[in-house]
Amino acid sequence: MATPNILVTSCAAKVPLLVALRGALDADAPDGVLWGADLDPDCVGRFFSDRFWAMPPIDCEGAADALVAFCERERIGLLVPTRDGELSTLATLRDRLAERGTYAAIGSPESIETCLDKVAFADHCTRHGIPTPPLESAAEAIPGDRLVVKERRGAGSRSVAVDANRATAERFAEGLDEPVFQSFAPGVEHSIDCYVNFEGDLIEAAPRARVRVRDGESTVTETVEHPALVAVARTLAKTLDLRGHFVVQAFAEGDRVSVIECNARVGGASTLGFVAGVDTPRWALAEARGEPVVPRIGTYQRGLRLVRYAADLLIET
Repeated sequence: MATPNILVTSCAAKVPLLVALRGALDADAPDGVLWGADLDPDCVGRFFSDRFWAMPPIDCEGAADALVAFCERERIGLLVPTRDGELSTLATLRDRLAERGTYAAIGSPESIETCLDKVAFADHCTRHGIPTPPLESAAEAIPGDRLVVKERRGAGSRSVAVDANRATAERFAEGLDEPVFQSFAPGVEHSIDCYVNFEGDLIEAAPRARVRVRDGESTVTETVEHPALVAVARTLAKTLDLRGHFVVQAFAEGDRVSVIECNARVGGASTLGFVAGVDTPRWALAEARGEPVVPRIGTYQRGLRLVRYAADLLIET
């Protein structure tokens, strides 16, 4: 597809991602159309998209067929998922979309399930020698008295208690649907922005320290030199059938790292990764056009800091 259009699902208020994708189109395929899609027809993201689709809930009857038909009709060459709740369904549609000319930058159904299920992900890490804190369904099975308790599936900082003592963790767990307990990992919290190409090769991995976090997302974050974090990203890329952008969450204390989870999608502060050298918008667009993207591990820019802040857009109506 010479000039693929792009569809960003659950675009919500993901303005930095939409701006970055529009910039990639302007540079390499200016005739391409950036579509935003969301359940909310008045979401912020629609004002930063060329066109907008009020997309039905992905899990409702007929939604999958509607998505496939939309992509074919609107010549969507690249589909960019952004929300955990849609990943499983989109992964099952990956091959069906590909048959119609749409590259869905998402992993296989099996790899997505592993990433979404914290127990399955911890088991995967253990099997492949990736350091991760002990995780159990009962607090008494975790050694020590510094615990993290969270939902087994799904994301969201409001359903996580961090560095809680045993009694506090057990009380917090009473309000969760399917709680799991994990040892609290010492050190500095990091994210690793990564990109895997269509062949499954890791193209680049850029670790960044999460200097300040609010509601589970980095508001201040900085790229750093950390070979041990890049190494675990390599292992995850080799052992999970992922595609496109993914973000590893880990704690690091010197060279000692503890991997917590893997988000098989773009993260809230992944804009820093884009600019630092994990150029997901241009790479994904290139792959949608059938162009090769080759590894360039270690070329990302260190010492680049992202500060997130609110901004206003004024529109005459």
